[in-house]
Amino acid sequence: MARHVSPHLAGIAALLAMLTTGCLGHLYEVSPRELERLTYTSPEQRGQNIHAVQQFFFTDEPTPAPPWAAPSEPPPRGYSYYSGGHYYVPDLYLNYGRPTYRPPPPPEPPPTVHDASPAGGSPGTASAGGGGSKGGGGGGSIGSGGKDGGLLLVAAVVLGVAVGVGLTVSEGFRYDGLVAVHPHHPLHLLHEDGHEEIVPLDELQPGHLRRGTQALIVPDEGAGMWELERAPLNRRGFSFQWGAGGDRLALPGGYSPTGTGFRFATGYFPLQQLGFLGEMRLQGFNDGRSSSFYNARLGLEAQFMPIALWRLHMGGFAGFGRSWYGSGGSALPDTEGSRPYIHFGAIVEIDLTTRLGLAFRWTQDYLPGAGSYTPPLTNSWNIGFSIY
Repeated sequence: MARHVSPHLAGIAALLAMLTTGCLGHLYEVSPRELERLTYTSPEQRGQNIHAVQQFFFTDEPTPAPPWAAPSEPPPRGYSYYSGGHYYVPDLYLNYGRPTYRPPPPPEPPPTVHDASPAGGSPGTASAGGGGSKGGGGGGSIGSGGKDGGLLLVAAVVLGVAVGVGLTVSEGFRYDGLVAVHPHHPLHLLHEDGHEEIVPLDELQPGHLRRGTQALIVPDEGAGMWELERAPLNRRGFSFQWGAGGDRLALPGGYSPTGTGFRFATGYFPLQQLGFLGEMRLQGFNDGRSSSFYNARLGLEAQFMPIALWRLHMGGFAGFGRSWYGSGGSALPDTEGSRPYIHFGAIVEIDLTTRLGLAFRWTQDYLPGAGSYTPPLTNSWNIGFSIY
């Protein structure tokens, strides 16, 4: 396995990481089902516990809601002045401390003295800077190396890790849980026909709800927004898993070299406890002198996670697939080939967020087609992340 990563591969990995990261935004979406629940909740209690999901940065910005005016009368019973004294906040929200997202301070009054125009030009006129050529730099090819299994493994690992890191820091850490806002917080309703409404939460009626309507909360409007508690781990839906650990390759002659192995898998969980995934496991080594080997496995797997103790989850998995391997050098036999495998093992997972788990896997592989001088059983371990 090659030990140097081509700068071309590093650039592709960086681009892929940016594309998959998605960059979390500051808007939060409220589902239609949650909106319907809110319409049947008393207006003064609607802002206390709202289930909302953080959106990505590319979500279209709604029309800004008008700023809240400073109150002129004393706060009603159960309310206090918000810090700065420019609107009321229910006493309940003061118990949460300062909001996660705070609104900007009230605007300063306009100056009473007219500012003089700058000398040498009229205000509001700016010269556009001329840009130089955007010419792109040329790049060399990665090289032929069509038969170099080590280079292919490096490329697959670099790209897989880039996707894994991107999804972990975006989808994995995306907020999905309860938020709190002032009962009169503006709610942005974006209808399918392009029409947008801004409705105070305590004035929301069933008539405002239409099929295909998207509801957004802008956290730094109104009195701000508090993130209260993330929802429990939810595996339902698509999943991507990635990690690394110790792996072992069974070779003729009783050889069983070990090295770092990487695992990438994607699939779907129809149930909270049950999922089906396609996986790729990659292992390789090249010391440049006495030994080199590679092992690439492609397979299918079913995961079953029936045990849940607070944030700790336990279960197992089983599957099958096919591996392609090769080795050489003075310390290992010169061989290459392909063979089926069956694997099973155990998983211990700690949920970090609603959509992210830290998983430890122990795997036992059985090679039904192994020859008499090839170890039929190998085991490996792996630690990584599961994004749901």
